Amino acid sequence: MTLKMIEPGRFAFDGDVIFDTASVVEMQGLKQLESALKLDLSHWQVGLSGIKQADSSALSVCLSWLRFSRKHNVHLCFTDIPQELHALASVCGISDLLNNASCPS
Repeated sequence: MTLKMIEPGRFAFDGDVIFDTASVVEMQGLKQLESALKLDLSHWQVGLSGIKQADSSALSVCLSWLRFSRKHNVHLCFTDIPQELHALASVCGISDLLNNASCPS
């Protein structure tokens, strides 16, 4: 599982985000985002098409990254959000949060 910068301000995730991996994914992502602060960008985009398996802990990871970006006054949005994450967000009552964090088409 990896979150890597594919170009300044654009990240791609590849792997599983399940209870067993979520804390590692979250910390790895925060390290990547923290290193991106040096680029002094106002916007980050995280592609989620590489998620192979996800559970509700994936939502927690996304929310953690959103909190981090807001704390540092950087707009973060997600692209290619898997349908299963949309369904989980709906069940958890946070659809609006996830939808508001989706990148515009």
